[in-house]
Amino acid sequence: MAPSRYGLFDLDGTLTNPETGIVRSMRHGLSAVGVYDVDHATLRSLIGPPLWDGFARLGVRDVDAAVAAYRERYADVGMYENEVIPGVPAVLESLVADGWTLAVATSKPAVFAERIVEHFRLGGFFTYVAGATLDGSRRYKADVIRHALDVLGAPPEATVMVGDRREDVAGAAECRVRSVAVRWGFGEPGEFTAPEVISVVDTPADLLAVLRETARTPAVPAADQPSAQANTER
Repeated sequence: MAPSRYGLFDLDGTLTNPETGIVRSMRHGLSAVGVYDVDHATLRSLIGPPLWDGFARLGVRDVDAAVAAYRERYADVGMYENEVIPGVPAVLESLVADGWTLAVATSKPAVFAERIVEHFRLGGFFTYVAGATLDGSRRYKADVIRHALDVLGAPPEATVMVGDRREDVAGAAECRVRSVAVRWGFGEPGEFTAPEVISVVDTPADLLAVLRETARTPAVPAADQPSAQANTER
């Protein structure tokens, strides 16, 4: 019998394209605290990492108020201004058919991620949706990945993280999990340099091929892997 394989998928930029809803909700949150002059490219670059950190980098003084206003709009309409990446459902379907156990691992609050996954009819592919907590106590990608591994009972060496930002790669490396980076999301060239990155792929079809190849490769126990050198921006 083939060994169990586990796939953790980032949500924003990996499974779906949430740019419209997130950017509009960011503008709503920023305007609530008197910040109006942030350009679209800057806001787009903040998609993925924790929202608190992004607003703080913009110099927002009352980050909590900005986040609260963001969530007000996002929960009402922003999360649905979104679309599934073409080709991704077929990849998920194939992996489940191959015997993979899949979960979402996102820095987005789990309460929002669960609703998005169900709304876009992706829930049937995933055993669990791991996300941040609303109070920020579980916030960074490494913390979310550890939580997902614990819930699934997944050995790090038998797990692959799929994501589109440096935080996905670095968070996975911190947990001794290998990763595959996708180019169709919000990452920039140079974000995917950790040695634990198996591959950087251009299309969902390429992603499926890489994941199937990893399933044919014997997993290396975490204790035998090189120590991860991953410093997530916090």
